[in-house]
Amino acid sequence: MKIVHAIFTFMTGGSETMLADMVNRQCEENSISLIIVKDLINKELLKSIDSRVNIFLLDQKGDPKLHFFSIFAKINATVAAINPDVIHCHDNTLFPFFIRWRRKTCITVHNVSLPILFLKQYRKVFAISKAVQADVRRRAKINSHIVYNGIEIAEYKQRTTFSLDAGEAFKIVQISRLYPQQKGQHIAIEAIHLLKQQYPELKVRLYFIGEGDALSELQTIAEHYHLQNEIVFKGQADRSWIKNHLQDYHLLIQPSLFEGFGLTVIEGFACGLPVIASNLDGPKEIVEYLKAGLLAEPNNAQDLAGKILEVYKAYIHNSLSNTNYLIPNKDRLKIFDVRTTAQTYIENYFHH
Repeated sequence: MKIVHAIFTFMTGGSETMLADMVNRQCEENSISLIIVKDLINKELLKSIDSRVNIFLLDQKGDPKLHFFSIFAKINATVAAINPDVIHCHDNTLFPFFIRWRRKTCITVHNVSLPILFLKQYRKVFAISKAVQADVRRRAKINSHIVYNGIEIAEYKQRTTFSLDAGEAFKIVQISRLYPQQKGQHIAIEAIHLLKQQYPELKVRLYFIGEGDALSELQTIAEHYHLQNEIVFKGQADRSWIKNHLQDYHLLIQPSLFEGFGLTVIEGFACGLPVIASNLDGPKEIVEYLKAGLLAEPNNAQDLAGKILEVYKAYIHNSLSNTNYLIPNKDRLKIFDVRTTAQTYIENYFHH
């Protein structure tokens, strides 16, 4: 099967990293091409793509709407040369560039509350979770097919010890772009502040892995609470580093304010960590399916602080294995493996 994947940017968001993993699996038995429209590209992520994938970089600067006809011409020439069976878009506004091939188009909706423009024009619509499926049905009146995002489960090294040594800091990690309006990093900082207020001797570190425009804003919040030593901004980390070193932390949190799924929740469980996620439909779907982890009320630093304290006490008392904070069986993660994701798309591109 010849498949073209199309996306505007290729940075390190959940949809882009999942797409990189997925094309690497689909190319094992199919002819895969990837069209990236804009010049916003993470070079490390691009280098991770299998050499069997045909990559077309249009290198467009600025707003694509201002350069519609030149992009349209480039895409049409590329698609005509490939003559694919499927055109799989990862942004709803890509549709006009592929209008000539409407019957070959499909789209994955990667989050809740995204614009629904052009969704009805695609031949098939996929959703990454029940939450996204319900959102698309409610707002666009479209029945979409669920395909869960996945990661390379087997490549994540697992934590094996669940106790704290004397004097050891309790290390918490959040992986996401620094975008507090969605990802809630400010809530996490406030939760650490509340914990330090109540337990001044508590040795805790919160590590943010990711980049974003809100770095200085979040640093200011940390300074306001005198948490310069407790809050660590590590910057961006590549996929290999995360697969090998996420196990070094004691707890992964995802205090999002809205979230269609939550790939980092899966990563935390894959590394054998306890996970605290926001009690939102997307992350909740994962936690309930895996029967593991904790849910904290979104936009509620007090509740998040309480859940962090629960996990910390389980480490102190060496009782984590007696809780449901950890995933009991890694086999349950199979539904969230990227091989499952890639194969499910192949099976459903033409299935009605």
